[in-house]
Amino acid sequence: MNLSRVIFLMTAALMFLGCSEDTDPWPKQPVPEWQVDSPALLPNSFSAFIAIPENLQVFATDKDMVAAFINNQCRGVGTLIRGDDDKISVYALTIRAMEDESGSIVFRYYNSRLSYLYEARQRIAFEIDGTYGTFDAPEILDLEPLAN
Repeated sequence: MNLSRVIFLMTAALMFLGCSEDTDPWPKQPVPEWQVDSPALLPNSFSAFIAIPENLQVFATDKDMVAAFINNQCRGVGTLIRGDDDKISVYALTIRAMEDESGSIVFRYYNSRLSYLYEARQRIAFEIDGTYGTFDAPEILDLEPLAN
C-alpha cells in the first residue's frame, strides 16, 4: 500500500469518526398552556408593557407567548399589540395578585419558531395598580433560556 493511500484512509477515518450530529444547546419545549387560575380570587392588578430583545426579534412570530408569574403561578398572559407601522411589537399584560402579595413578578417568553422557553432576569415587585413600561416605551426583557 502506498503512502498517499494510507494518508487518505487515515484522513477519511478521522473525518468520519470526528464528525457528529449538531445538537441543540437547549431542549425544545412544548407549547405552554399558560392561564390565570381563578382571576376573581386575585382582585388587585398591575399593568406591564414589555418587548423581547432585538436578538430574538428575527425569530419572533405571532404565535409567541409571554406570561407573568408570581411564586411560579401564572398571574397574567400577554396580548401582542403591533404598532401602526408593524415595527413595534409590544406585549400588554394585566398581572393579578392578592393584596398581601409578597413574591416578585417574573416574565417568561415562549418562542414558537424555536420551541424555546426563556425567563427574564428582571424581578419586579408587585404594586397594586402599578405599571411597568408603556406601549411607547416598553420594558425590554433580559431573557435567558430555561433548561426545563
